[in-house]
Amino acid sequence: MKFFVLLIVSIQLILLKQCSDDPDDCMCTEEFRMYFVVVVDTLGNPVDSLHTSIKNERGKEYTFGEFEPPPYSKGAYFVMTDGYEGDFRSGSNKIFFKGTKGDKQVTGEFEFKTDKCLCHVYKIAGPDTLVLK
Repeated sequence: MKFFVLLIVSIQLILLKQCSDDPDDCMCTEEFRMYFVVVVDTLGNPVDSLHTSIKNERGKEYTFGEFEPPPYSKGAYFVMTDGYEGDFRSGSNKIFFKGTKGDKQVTGEFEFKTDKCLCHVYKIAGPDTLVLK
């Protein structure tokens, strides 16, 4: 019995070791990565119906109209997806998020790059939450 428990634990550890968020450790998979930022008001409540603009440092605008944020994540807005991994072939890029609702505005700066296999994008820097003021 101890042998089987040890065998199962060893297999699980091997499988977990194969999963990595290291951009230099890549393998193209069917996984499609999406990165979000949650926008909240000054009281910490999620903000819905925000008009967003996402651009890179060269002015290219990114749209995510064909995707919906997960229904369980109120106030979540797309920042980047694997659909744009080709834009990061030359290295990391800064991505600028801007959201407006009425006379209130929120901005955020992010940095993304792709793995060496050009399969997935990775967030290098940037906030997980922004406050609409």
